[in-house]
Amino acid sequence: MIGDKVFLRAFEPGDESMIAILENHPQARETLFYALPTSIEYQLEKAKKQQNDPNTILFTICTKETGIAIGQTAFVRIDWVGRMATFYIGIASLENRQKGLGKETVELMVQYAFNTLNLNRIHLHVAENNVAAIEVYKKCGFITEGKLREAMYRNGKYYDFYVMGILKSDFLKLNK
Repeated sequence: MIGDKVFLRAFEPGDESMIAILENHPQARETLFYALPTSIEYQLEKAKKQQNDPNTILFTICTKETGIAIGQTAFVRIDWVGRMATFYIGIASLENRQKGLGKETVELMVQYAFNTLNLNRIHLHVAENNVAAIEVYKKCGFITEGKLREAMYRNGKYYDFYVMGILKSDFLKLNK
């Protein structure tokens, strides 16, 4: 999938290094609530499992300007009967944030979900203090559907998470 600033492609050998950087970066670890460090070898093995899972669709996010991999996005736990999936996105480096790359990635994934996969619902969980991500999701049509109270623990404190979702009917209304 190709946007103005990014393109999404299948995971390729070498991407595991970027994902290890993403998951080991202190800021990413804070917003994504990763508790354990990760290795390049672990990320390669995890990607292989995801690629073989019929209920996961994994993409590497690349900038059109450089072609360099900058993040990862996926639909996981896809329910092909219920026509729904859980959405994930992570941008590895701070210098690639606040540039609209994440927003464009979310837009591409939403279009793909509804126009290609014929899903009816996409949902996600996001920490209530991750204001930047929440704003992106809202701009892309996601609405807050509920709150998971004290869902995750980090640095001696429990954090609430929002459940956000978008339906195909919401998407069609936004794109008339």
